[in-house]
Amino acid sequence: MTGLKMTPPLACNQKQTDKARVSETKSNEKSARPLQVAIFTPLGAGGQGGIDRMMDELRGALQIDRFANIKAYFITTRGPGSILLSPLFLAHAIVCLLLLRLLGRVDVVHINLSAFGSTYRKLILARISRICRLPYVLHLHSGQFDYFWDSRKSILMKEMDLMFLKSQKIIVLGNYWKQVVSDRIPDCSGKVVIVPNATRTAIFKNPKIMDEAANILFLGRLGPEKGVPQLVMAFASLGAKSGWRATLAGDGAVNDTRAAVERAGLGDRISVPGWVDSAQVEALLHAANILVLPSFSENLPMSVIEALAHGAAVICTPVGALPDIIEHERTGLIVKPGDVEGLASALGRLIEDPDLRRRLGEDGKALHRTRLDIEVCAERLVAIWTESVHAGER
Repeated sequence: MTGLKMTPPLACNQKQTDKARVSETKSNEKSARPLQVAIFTPLGAGGQGGIDRMMDELRGALQIDRFANIKAYFITTRGPGSILLSPLFLAHAIVCLLLLRLLGRVDVVHINLSAFGSTYRKLILARISRICRLPYVLHLHSGQFDYFWDSRKSILMKEMDLMFLKSQKIIVLGNYWKQVVSDRIPDCSGKVVIVPNATRTAIFKNPKIMDEAANILFLGRLGPEKGVPQLVMAFASLGAKSGWRATLAGDGAVNDTRAAVERAGLGDRISVPGWVDSAQVEALLHAANILVLPSFSENLPMSVIEALAHGAAVICTPVGALPDIIEHERTGLIVKPGDVEGLASALGRLIEDPDLRRRLGEDGKALHRTRLDIEVCAERLVAIWTESVHAGER
């Protein structure tokens, strides 16, 4: 067989060794640099929604030394202000993702997902991530995503299903939402991970606040979905019991809520300031010894987690992921959605019994330290990002 050039065995072995060394060098170089994450969030820093508040907490946590090997880019997808401007923010988000990919500065994409417009924007970003061969995780926050998912037409539902199927991980906030995903896409059940929302541990709070007259706080979007009309009716049935006072803070139906408070003759007891910024929220939480959230639907509200961090006694409804963290008579009191009488009874108990307020607050604070601290959450997210990158390389 003349003309056939044979490669000596030693030369073949040398080439294989060189390739292995190059591969190992590239692997070491990649492991030596920070893990780079593009995080899509709707309104950006200081946003009013629970997703943005959670991402603000995460942004702060990732600044500490223990997460020095993480480089996170927080990218706004909807933007504050008029919804008419949202296409501009989405276009900017797309350009940012493409530039990061082109420059080799992103390893994994973290997509915060809610219902309605959020889903439509994230379908686009998920598809671009797939085209760019970037692994992505979905982080489901909406308290109405189950109803939204089931109400979509078949074409859109198929696109949503594909977005979930092609993700590396699906982060949900509790067992209810894990079941929501698993029931609709059984093939995704193995990659659903529960990571509850989290906040920083609260700074010192005067323990004497628990012995003072009841100072009740509601934080959330004012309106029927959060059970605000029923809450005002429950307050009206309490009368002058033990000198309680309350603050109903949030955006939404502010004027309607103020009018309902005045009609109930409670204008001297209940303040309705409207939307409050993060500094005002912190001040309200420091002063409160009871938080009430009688919602008809939720995912895992930040206001409850913030209240646990501050040692306030919690009254809430068993919706969404709340039963995962609020155990009746131990870490809070649970009432049925829409049950005005039951809500008034729970409020009355905490108003009249400072010892019960203190016990629920202490147990809630212990729960926060072990499961709901933002550093615990950040560690879990970093592990999910790292695993998703490695899975995407296979």
